[in-house]
Parts: sequence; C-alpha cells; structure tokens
Amino acid sequence: DFENPVGLATGFDKSGRAAAALAAMGFGAVEIGSVSAHASRGNSARPRLFRLPDDLSIVVYYGVPNDGAAAVATRLHPLRLPVPLGVNLVETNTGRPTRVDETIAELVQAAAPFVGLADYLTLNLNCPNTTGGRSPFDEPAPLRALLAGYRDYADLPPVFLKLQPTVDPAQIDAVLETADPFCFVRGVIFSLPPGKPYSGLKTPATRLERMPGNLCGPPTRQLVDEAVRAWYARLDPDRFALVGTGGIFSAADAYRRIRLGASLVQLYTALIYHGPGLAKKINRGLCRLLERDGFKNISAAVGVDQNREIANA
Repeated sequence: DFENPVGLATGFDKSGRAAAALAAMGFGAVEIGSVSAHASRGNSARPRLFRLPDDLSIVVYYGVPNDGAAAVATRLHPLRLPVPLGVNLVETNTGRPTRVDETIAELVQAAAPFVGLADYLTLNLNCPNTTGGRSPFDEPAPLRALLAGYRDYADLPPVFLKLQPTVDPAQIDAVLETADPFCFVRGVIFSLPPGKPYSGLKTPATRLERMPGNLCGPPTRQLVDEAVRAWYARLDPDRFALVGTGGIFSAADAYRRIRLGASLVQLYTALIYHGPGLAKKINRGLCRLLERDGFKNISAAVGVDQNREIANA
C-alpha cells in the first residue's frame, strides 16, 4: 500500500545512508540500492556521473557501488520509515563474467538480510552498468530458475522485476507467463537501455561520445510511455502493477504515465534539476488533475486512456 504514487528511484541512495531524510521529502516510497550480495566499489573510471543541462538529463556510469547486503541491512534495521522501503537487488559488479547459476545464487542470497525488513524488493535484471543491458534473464528458463530460488523464503515481501522497456509482444508475454506462478512477483519496473540511443538531443554528439554510461532524463519519456502502453495492454492489472520510471519531471508527466497504465512512478534525474521539494509539488499537481477529471483516487485513473481506446475500438 502506497500513500501516494511518487517514489524515489533506485540509484540515488545506493547504500541506504539517507533513507530517513528522503522519506521526509514527500515520496510515497523510497527505494535504495542497487545492493549486491557483496560490497562493490563500482566502476573505477572517473567521473562516473555527467550532467547534460541543455537536455535536463544525466549520464550514469557508477557500476552499482554499494556496501553489500549485510552492511546495508544492518544500517536500515533501526529505521521505521513512514512510507514503504524498497530494496533494489543486483548482481555484484566484479568486472568479470559470471555463470548464470552463480548469478542466480547470488541474487537469491542478496535478498536474505532484507526479508522482514524491506516492504518490497526489486530484482535489477538488466542493469546496463553491470551487464551492458544483456541479461540471461531475458530468457524464460533462467528467470524461472531465479524466481524459484525465492520460494524457500518465508515472509518474502512483494517483488518487482526491473526490466528494459520492450514493446515486443512475445517478450512481454514470456515474462508475464514465467512470473505468473510466483505469487510474490507483483509487477514490473522499467530500467533504461545501455548507452544513449536517443535522437534530438541538444548536447553535442562530440560531448556525448566522451561520456561512458547510459542516459537518464526527459529523452527517455517516449520510450517508457510506449512500454507502459504495450505492457498494460497485455497484463492482468489485478495481478501485476507497472512502475513508470524515466523522465518524470512534473505532475503532467506522472499523470500521463498513470493514465497509460502505471500504478506508480519514480523520480531520480528530476531531483538534480528541481530539488528535494519536487515530490510534494508533483503530488499536489496530481491532486488537481484528478479533481479536474473527476477521479476520486489514483487507482481510478490507472490505464484509463488505454481502457477508452479498447472501448472505442
């Protein structure tokens, strides 16, 4: 249960050092991480974060540095947040390839310290900083084996799968069919593709070429909008929820994503350009938009544009 639909995306508070302060900023949930089973320094190259002010965007190349699951869980244990606490789990960035069975074992192990502590978990299965965007979990068999590994946990919190925003019907159906038998899987959060596959950027290409990593911010809006539209049209909304990340800078951005089918949205890049009061500002704007359109709550607006398209077809 979320008090409001505007959450903090993973990547901002990598090791849970500021969760209490972030929870006070008006977010409906705070997701920390990505956290791996073992501590990691991330990518050695510096700098690892670049601003693109002309595009209100950033390029991220951290390589998921974090203190490791046990240390992060110890830090979070005394906290009692007023909003749900999410923990994003990822494979350790060792800089070397790993076998699929090793990755599965590590992701399952990483969850252990957070069972009974986190309100939800996110499995970061396509992190472009660790896999280059190519993940074994794009195939049904490894994904099924991974999810089966969590069945032994008692009191496992709800789990979200963080995946690239595909619009391919076959890929969408394969994920939904694979996840359906695992009742703890409650939805999908969209990650971003590796690199900078976006046109129309104001930042010169010569600058972009010198920045390793993947681009986050407004240029990703159309990609994620299309993914939310494609996924919502194919899933059972009573079984799975969608979390829309990518380019959420305003109430209008959040409302558009919700009307396309996202139950929740998350912020990251926008905080850099608009500051810590943004979550409250977006929530106030959402209230006005809901009232304007005659909706009593966010749930009534989820997917409404899609539902109308189906009704008029």
